[in-house]
Amino acid sequence: MELGQEGHRYYDLQRWDKVVSELNRILAFEKTMPWGDLIYSGAVVGPEDVNYPIPQRQIDISKGNLYQNR
Repeated sequence: MELGQEGHRYYDLQRWDKVVSELNRILAFEKTMPWGDLIYSGAVVGPEDVNYPIPQRQIDISKGNLYQNR
């Protein structure tokens, strides 16, 4: 069962592999609003936006076993 309004939506979309399509759909709708083009004119969600970057300190500690995921 999903937990509505509890801030888990992004992680659900990530688990279902729908982050890019769903967020771009929402952006397309927002761009149709009177303020949308002003705020979201060049906004696009791509595959590089799905995961958070790995902290540089962790990459340094790993001695080459980890690399940045962007």
